[in-house]
Amino acid sequence: MARQIGAPVTVYRPQLGELVVDLSNQGAHGVYMGTLGGRAYLRPSGGGVEWDTDPNKLEPVTPAGELEPVIHRSTPRRAERIELPDIA
Repeated sequence: MARQIGAPVTVYRPQLGELVVDLSNQGAHGVYMGTLGGRAYLRPSGGGVEWDTDPNKLEPVTPAGELEPVIHRSTPRRAERIELPDIA
């Protein structure tokens, strides 16, 4: 029986410092810090505690996804009404 040969599977390997999506951690975004002992290490883009994950569960962040971490850490702003003195 002949074995079918399909298209080769390309495994995604991020560059150091690249923003990636961790599929094994509910789609969390993190900065790729490297791989050690078969585990990929990520840290939050805004700073915080580093975590490790399966390196095969990483994907590149889409352009729209790059804004998501910024949106979550930004403080919403509201318009304030300025009272002007009466000029008579």
